[in-house]
Amino acid sequence: MSSRLISIGMPIYNGGKSISRAVDCLLGQTHTHFELIISDNASTDGVTQSITEEYAQRDSRIRLTRQPVNLGAVPNFLWVLNEAKGEYFMWAADDDFWSANYLEELAARLDEVPEAILATPQTQVAITYRNGVQEQQLVPQSPDGDRDAIINAYIQNFKSYTWIYGLYRTQWLQKHALEWSQYPLLGGDIIWMWGVILRERIVGNFQATFFYTANENTRKIQTYRQRNENWDRIFYHICRLSWSRLPPQDRFRGIVNACCYYYRNHLYRKNRLFTWTIRIPRMALLWCWIRFEQGARAVNNRLYLTLSRQGNRTEIHIPSVGPPCHTAWREKGRSDMAETPIPSLETQHHRDSPPEQRDAT
Repeated sequence: MSSRLISIGMPIYNGGKSISRAVDCLLGQTHTHFELIISDNASTDGVTQSITEEYAQRDSRIRLTRQPVNLGAVPNFLWVLNEAKGEYFMWAADDDFWSANYLEELAARLDEVPEAILATPQTQVAITYRNGVQEQQLVPQSPDGDRDAIINAYIQNFKSYTWIYGLYRTQWLQKHALEWSQYPLLGGDIIWMWGVILRERIVGNFQATFFYTANENTRKIQTYRQRNENWDRIFYHICRLSWSRLPPQDRFRGIVNACCYYYRNHLYRKNRLFTWTIRIPRMALLWCWIRFEQGARAVNNRLYLTLSRQGNRTEIHIPSVGPPCHTAWREKGRSDMAETPIPSLETQHHRDSPPEQRDAT
């Protein structure tokens, strides 16, 4: 059994109906060396504060903070992370629960693989839809294979974004988690996990089980247009991450994987195929958006190198694309004339769109 201190961050908002089950489950873990950081995001239900205060008085491992104002969902997640003191860290929602050996098994997996930054469990998903229909699904843990195998598993099962509730190395997570705030509120967990599996080593342990529950009745109803716009933003970000975080020889395959994820988990759904005439042009435009500036700069640089080698004095006027263009002058046999340096070929990454205002969950 691992002896490392594990920090558990629980951001809550109006969780009075379910928080007791979640806290009892965490306090009953076989790995007892942990701290539970609860951040009450200015709840208004009247019972969340009293329940959490009672648990904090009962167990010294619980650190309770009530925020004076509502920070928003993602900032509250980041707040509990910044308060973590343990070597390993996990997020815990107030309406989920875990097997008794959850912390023990995932911590042991991280101890076995020092280069891994995240250990994922197998997940049992239970969803209640607005019409009362309940759906249960088993999501496997991350496969013990190369990056391609992990990406393929993530594409094939939409609920694999629940890997975000696995066990992380705290130092790495505190350094990189701020990126999450740059993504849309709806779908930000999908984008975040996509970026993690592209860049880092993650492992799985089927002996640890995570029970993820979701109730569609508690979520805001989105119109058809809002759902499409949100998925367009998700698709843009996973394309951008695939291009910026993969080595040059794997970038094309990364874009293909992003398109496969977008097609399988958004387009290929009930009542979605009839809009394919709209989706395909959108996907093409996003691809052109990503590649246009880099392609234009590469052409300009090659043109400059070709013309600068000519023996006669040549004036080159390059059409403006992005930053101001370079005007190069060079004359054969004139050693006293300063040569214009060759423009840099480094790729300019696209910036994220400004963060949207976070609504309270």
